[in-house]
Amino acid sequence: MTDRVKTNGVVLAARVWPGAENGTVVGIHGLTANHTCWYPLAGVVAPRRRLIGYDLRGRADSEKPASGYSLAVHDADLLGLLDHYRIDRAVLMGHSLGAHIAVRFAAHHPDRVDRVVLFDGGLDVRAEVLDSIAPAVNRLGVEFPSLDAYLGMLRGLPMFAGRWNAHLDRYFTYDVEPGPGGGVRSKVARHAIEEEVQNLQRSRLWVWHHRIQAPTLLLRAPDGLLRADDCLMTREEAEAMAHAIPRCRLVVAPGTNHYTIVLGEHPLVARTLDEFLRA
Repeated sequence: MTDRVKTNGVVLAARVWPGAENGTVVGIHGLTANHTCWYPLAGVVAPRRRLIGYDLRGRADSEKPASGYSLAVHDADLLGLLDHYRIDRAVLMGHSLGAHIAVRFAAHHPDRVDRVVLFDGGLDVRAEVLDSIAPAVNRLGVEFPSLDAYLGMLRGLPMFAGRWNAHLDRYFTYDVEPGPGGGVRSKVARHAIEEEVQNLQRSRLWVWHHRIQAPTLLLRAPDGLLRADDCLMTREEAEAMAHAIPRCRLVVAPGTNHYTIVLGEHPLVARTLDEFLRA
C-alpha cells in the first residue's frame, strides 16, 4: 500500500515500513529506479526505525511533470515530504542519484538531517559513467511483448549475470506498465531522465561535501557493470569524498556492483548499516 504525498506542486508515491520511535530513515532511489529498491534493507532498518521510501518525480507511480528534474527540485520535494510526515530530523539513505540528492539536502538543511547513508553515489558524474548506465536508460520508452520478455532482457545484461534474485524481480516488475501495443514498458518518463542527466552534467557536488555536518556512512561497490572495471565510483574518488565529508566512514562491499550493493542482500552491507544506525 503506497501513500500519495503532495509536495512542491507534485504528487509522489511513498511506501512506509513501520518502526519504533527511534527516528525515521528516508530512502532516496537512483536515476531510473523506484522505492522498491529498499525492500532488501527494510529488515535492517525496521522495526527499530520507520523507513519511508518514495518514487522520485518522473518515476514509477509518482507524477511526471513535463519539466523540473534537478537536484534543487528534488531537494524541495524531499523537504515537503519530511514536512508531510512531520519529520524534524531524518536519516537520509540515498543510492546513486539518491545519494546526490542526500548530499545536497544535508549541505543545505543540516537542521533536518540526523545522519546520512550514501550507497555508491554522491559525487560528480564522470562522462564514462553515462556509458555504464546506458542499458538502464535505453529501456525507457521501449515496449516489450510481455513482462517475461522484459525481465528476460534484464537478466541477460552483464551486471546481473549470476546475481539475479527475487528482489530484482520485484524491483523491475514494479517498474512496468501496460504499453499501447499490448505489451509492457518502463514507467520511468524518458524526458525526465534526459533533463536530469543534462542537469547532473552541470552540477558540482564536491562543493557541498565539506558542508555536511551529520555523521555519514559511504558504501562503495567495486565491481563493474558492463565490464569488470567500470565501477561508478573509483577507489580514489571514494577516498577523496570520504576525506572531504567531515564525519564520514568509507566501507567497500566486495563482490557488489552498483545495483547489488542495495539489491543483493550483502551481509557486510546489512551489518554495517545496522551498526551505523545503532551508534
